[in-house]
Amino acid sequence: MPNQSRSISNKVSYRDSRRASARILTPGKRHALRRFVSFVLVSAVTLYVWVTLTSSFPPEQRAVLFLFLLAVGLWITEAVPAFAVGLLIMGYLVFVLGTPMLLKEPGDVSPYLNTWSSPVIWLMLGGFFMAEGLSRTGLDRKLFALAIKPAGSRPSRVLLAVMLTSAVASMFISNTSTTVLMIGAVLPLVRQVGRKEPFAKALMVAIPLSASVGGMGTIIGSAPNAIAAGVASGFGQGIDFVEWMMLGVPVALVLVFAAWFLLLRLFPPGMEEFSLELGLAEEPEMPGLRERLMVGAISLLTVGLWMTTPLHGIHVAAISLIPIVGLTMTQVLGAADVRGLPWDTLMLVAGGLSLGAAVVDTGLAARLALSLEFLTMLNLDVLVFAALALVTVTLSNFMSNTATVSLILPVAVALVPGRELEMCLILGLSASCALLLPVSTPPNAVAFSTGEIQTRDLRPGAVLIGLLGPVVVIAWVLLVT
Repeated sequence: MPNQSRSISNKVSYRDSRRASARILTPGKRHALRRFVSFVLVSAVTLYVWVTLTSSFPPEQRAVLFLFLLAVGLWITEAVPAFAVGLLIMGYLVFVLGTPMLLKEPGDVSPYLNTWSSPVIWLMLGGFFMAEGLSRTGLDRKLFALAIKPAGSRPSRVLLAVMLTSAVASMFISNTSTTVLMIGAVLPLVRQVGRKEPFAKALMVAIPLSASVGGMGTIIGSAPNAIAAGVASGFGQGIDFVEWMMLGVPVALVLVFAAWFLLLRLFPPGMEEFSLELGLAEEPEMPGLRERLMVGAISLLTVGLWMTTPLHGIHVAAISLIPIVGLTMTQVLGAADVRGLPWDTLMLVAGGLSLGAAVVDTGLAARLALSLEFLTMLNLDVLVFAALALVTVTLSNFMSNTATVSLILPVAVALVPGRELEMCLILGLSASCALLLPVSTPPNAVAFSTGEIQTRDLRPGAVLIGLLGPVVVIAWVLLVT
């Protein structure tokens, strides 16, 4: 892989968060004073709002609302890492809601710790182990090369192949890793043809866009998907791996084809042939055959069982143990590989699930929903879905999409009683449509950090996905569910 790709890969690892985007774009430029001031301001504003506006709330609702406001401020300002806020949420809930001297009737706090054992967490962890195995053995690069080869050298077909490959890969492995690998393949050729060739920009824009949108396809494709599935299961409306794919994959493909059509119009190819063979030929040598066969067999078995859960009835969490146990017992992955997995993402998701459970359990969600009742005055749930999907996309451009879904979803579901599953699906999928800025997603940041594109190059595709995405999501979810 080219040196540029290796340097990018070393920066981003597996972290799919807005904070990771900032590290890619401004490595080392973290100012402790700014973070400290942000933390103090957020705490002060939160305390002021809490004291002045919540005096009529029951004690447990006041306690959770304080945490909710504090989490909003910390996630927006990034005064502390997003995963640290997730840990803060769980610690706060256990201490405040479970301490007799703070509440006259302390409640059962075990649900706020049990999010660590949520099936969603195990599903994501199994996906992380599988993705690490594919990366460790080089099978991911081999699969990418095989997927792109049939496209030939016609620019429009090459662009579509790159976009579809990026989208499908991001359904099962980190969208950041997908972007790094794909950009590593195309970057030498992009720099060879020069910036004057519009098609070079089309490729550099298409890869992060497709990788982000492709994450819609599976529960493990993005953290917002996992949050949405977890919240839905709390209402007794769980959704399995295949059911999510039936909803997410068609939406992702529609958006990929729409973006492909737009990019060909915005950046028309000025050449008749464009081959990726040069970039793919620079891949590093892969490990031994035994490791590759082991990873391939375990990955196929895991995905196959995930997709056939309705037939055999084995729980997805149990299936997720196959790559976790199999890849470590066979020593394909060692202790260093396990330490390098994105545990911070799991902490963030677990914290988000805990916050959502507390907001619902204490009745705070229903109370906050009363302030948004104007959305339901026309008795059209579709307007509520549309308004909240737009809010989700807008906020996700400026803060972590996982944090956005964690904050909005518990309140949003209270607005549509009996349709909690639809709301979870719509907001979870819409969160992946935020692509406006280089810092909006790590894939954007990876592409931007190469210096081959500018922010204005990202805007047309981002606007298309940001506006069309929620419309397609709402229409498809309401049609299928």
